Amino acid sequence: MYYLYEHQLGFHSLALGFPSIGTCNAICLQTTAGLFGVHVYGCDSFNKQAGSNTNAMERESTAFAAFVNNHPNRSGFVHLYSANFHSKRQHQPAGTVDGWKKELKYYAKALGYTGPVSSFDLSSLTNWPTNGSGLDLDSAYVEFRRVFDQVTILCKPWGQCVHPPEQKPGPPVADGVNYRSTTQAGQVSDTFWFKKMISSVTTNGSGFILTPLQTRLTFKFKG
Repeated sequence: MYYLYEHQLGFHSLALGFPSIGTCNAICLQTTAGLFGVHVYGCDSFNKQAGSNTNAMERESTAFAAFVNNHPNRSGFVHLYSANFHSKRQHQPAGTVDGWKKELKYYAKALGYTGPVSSFDLSSLTNWPTNGSGLDLDSAYVEFRRVFDQVTILCKPWGQCVHPPEQKPGPPVADGVNYRSTTQAGQVSDTFWFKKMISSVTTNGSGFILTPLQTRLTFKFKG
């Protein structure tokens, strides 16, 4: 499986992992062939960046759609998922409570997807530990697993996971098909935007937390 850091794209038939989801968003598209994912960077994604006429979300959702639609394993779309701390996604205007929904609509529209969309709010988990400074909730490791026609969302405090040191990926890391990156211009690239990657993640101590189906906030996108 692939572990998708910020701005990274991946496809795997069974599972995708997302390290350190703090203010970021783990987005996963379930298809009949597997899972497509993108790790959306933690920023005010709806603000326009300097020198651009389109916002960051439009560009990254366009890149994700290009990655999916040009992939050799593209197949029927089943469900669009995300997992993030809804309270940390910094949506405009300030105080927006359903910004996660607006965000996912960008991705559904870019994909030409109509169907069920679900997001799990990591902020709803009780007794979640704080980070090293003790001033904020620890970020999360999120993993999507496909089992037959169902997708399980698992999470774990990032500080309780074991992983090797971040690596600076060289040109061979992105494989040109299943593990790639977005660019600031909204394109798909084999050069990682952020020069870091993680090759494995394991639990330390107790296991993952499974997010129950009934706790996922779901709506149907009709285009």
